[in-house]
Amino acid sequence: MIRFIIILIITFFSLNTSNASNDSIIIKIQNGWNEIQTMSGEFSQLDTNGNIERGNFYFSKPYKSKFVYKNKNEDIVTNESLLRIVDKEGFQIDSYAIGGNVLKKLLSVNLDIQKEFDIDYIREDDENFEIGAVIENYNNLNKFILTFDKNTIELEKWEISDEIGNKTVLEFTKIKKNIFISQNLFVVRY
Repeated sequence: MIRFIIILIITFFSLNTSNASNDSIIIKIQNGWNEIQTMSGEFSQLDTNGNIERGNFYFSKPYKSKFVYKNKNEDIVTNESLLRIVDKEGFQIDSYAIGGNVLKKLLSVNLDIQKEFDIDYIREDDENFEIGAVIENYNNLNKFILTFDKNTIELEKWEISDEIGNKTVLEFTKIKKNIFISQNLFVVRY
């Protein structure tokens, strides 16, 4: 009986330590991420078919992003409600409702990770924090993994899977934070 109680206490202590560690990681990521108002850099994107695209990205809170592809005739511009595909002159080709996707949540003014995401796991290694989570969006589950640099809290990578298992992976490099980004960059023509 005493062994059982000791094992129970050790297990309980281990779980509480793990939860406390996870909470401190979430707070560190959240605080670091919320200090960023604008961000730009380069990205490489791996799509479901194994194709790699490269380009430059621009984030401006709240909700604005632009992905400028190097070898495609189309770019992507987002705002709070729409993801727009535009040509190189900025004219809209197509648009989609953005709903409550990961990018919209990340680009909100004050991200509250525990409120916005159902966290599956948190991992920490020598260089990174990784969060695996789910967002319920229009009765569909969108799974994603976010990887942050442990020291700078820069978003290094995301892997997003939709409800039918299509996965898109973006890796971010040469990141610049809290720089001037003209709002004209996000203007879409009709």
